[in-house]
Amino acid sequence: MRLLFTGRGTSGSWQIRGVQLGEAMGATVEPRARSAEGYDAAILVKRAEHELLQTLRRAKVPIIWDIVDSWPQPDGNNWGHAQCMAWLSSELARIAPQAVIAPTRAMADDVRLIARSLPVLALPHHHRPGLAPVPAREVRTVGYEGGEGYIAASRAAIEAQCVSRGMRFVVNPQDVTQCDVLLAWRDADGYAVRNWKSNVKSATAHALGIPIICRRESGYKEMACGNEIWVDSVEAIGPALITAKRMGAQSVHRPYSVQDAARTLADWLLHISTHGQA
Repeated sequence: MRLLFTGRGTSGSWQIRGVQLGEAMGATVEPRARSAEGYDAAILVKRAEHELLQTLRRAKVPIIWDIVDSWPQPDGNNWGHAQCMAWLSSELARIAPQAVIAPTRAMADDVRLIARSLPVLALPHHHRPGLAPVPAREVRTVGYEGGEGYIAASRAAIEAQCVSRGMRFVVNPQDVTQCDVLLAWRDADGYAVRNWKSNVKSATAHALGIPIICRRESGYKEMACGNEIWVDSVEAIGPALITAKRMGAQSVHRPYSVQDAARTLADWLLHISTHGQA
């Protein structure tokens, strides 16, 4: 099957779902593809710009929309259920994909509520290639990877809780393997955040074999392996750090790799193509 992975090509999710996954599948990976002639399907990652959609439609190539992280942000992170579903319905109508890939099972279920006959795959994020379990050591460094704006309101409180427990808080560390525990926190708590955000932060922690402090979001719950420390408020992060210190580095049985994701996607694509659905 000749596949094209395309999209805007500017986000971290593009690197994971476009570059890394596309290369693992032996596909053509081209941001803002200028031509789609001769492909059996195009995996459209994240946001669907009008010009790119027109390119895919002119080629009459089946569009498979990887819907990962594509709602308007940061504003959409505060939307409630009704606003999220209205946006999702509008985008499905505008893009008119032949199939959809969602980052969580919760989001896949929401797509099915709107388009019941549309093939949908819940495909979690894999960990980025090259990560391996870290050695057991004292927990000193708490790492956060992501946009600084998403923790702007709580950052001072998080840093204070780390310092009071003899730890340092590092935002977007140059080398994540030097972190002893990861934090997955967002100030926003809308429907999309709780149900549609991917497990990318916990995938990193799983690959490193270290604890991760996170809220009970669908992406994390669906891929939970025992390294998670659940919190429901910023104030709960402090006690969670003590728990993380007791846990330390642990091994995770077979973290979810890009090869795992590629096999899952390839099997699904074969299934829906065999059944004439994409």
